[in-house]
Amino acid sequence: MKWAIFYLLLFYDTVLSMNVYIMRHGETEWNSLKKIQGSTDIPLNEKGIQLARVTAQAMHNQGIVFDRVFSSPLQRAVATAKIMCRADTTIPMITDERLTEFKFGKAEGRTLEELTTNPQFKTLGYLFSNPPLYKAENGAESFAEVFARTKDFLEHQIKPLEGQCKSVLISCHGGICRALLMNINGWSLDRYWDIPVPNCAVNLVTVQNGQFSIVSIGKTYYEVDRKGIL
Repeated sequence: MKWAIFYLLLFYDTVLSMNVYIMRHGETEWNSLKKIQGSTDIPLNEKGIQLARVTAQAMHNQGIVFDRVFSSPLQRAVATAKIMCRADTTIPMITDERLTEFKFGKAEGRTLEELTTNPQFKTLGYLFSNPPLYKAENGAESFAEVFARTKDFLEHQIKPLEGQCKSVLISCHGGICRALLMNINGWSLDRYWDIPVPNCAVNLVTVQNGQFSIVSIGKTYYEVDRKGIL
């Protein structure tokens, strides 16, 4: 009898938990060229559209249906979110400025190679090599600013949905995926790149009794090579 009650409570808790799928957008032309995008509004390329379609079909096959969708207002994230909804216009979709990618100011449109060779972007380049040394300069945004707005989004936009929604999708960017997850797991900046987020990677988080828990990180529904390229 005790075991029956235990499994009933476990099932009850599972039903009550809310699944939040934090997803990076599909590939863009600038992604393929290793250019810094940040807040620059670059569209998906054909490969990016295909990656989103593959991901949408795979999650549909698993029976995942979204009750609510949030997206960065940048078109690469919005287009990915729409593909994930599989043309279902009844799913509420909300764009939120707090999900916009890191702002990199004058560095946007530059390649990673340029960041390492141009003294003007030396401290910004640390974001990719040694995050704790990164400094926001030339119109760039700091870690503190990005972590604050993503934390605010989790606390005031996502957490209140517990009990109302079963599955929520967040379509955003690599830097924002990491910021959201690091707000939850409390990792230090030196572990920033330990979170793999290739294009269309899906990170699953649950919300239960007001608490966020990370279930899986960096899941893709297509084959990724060591460079994160299909």
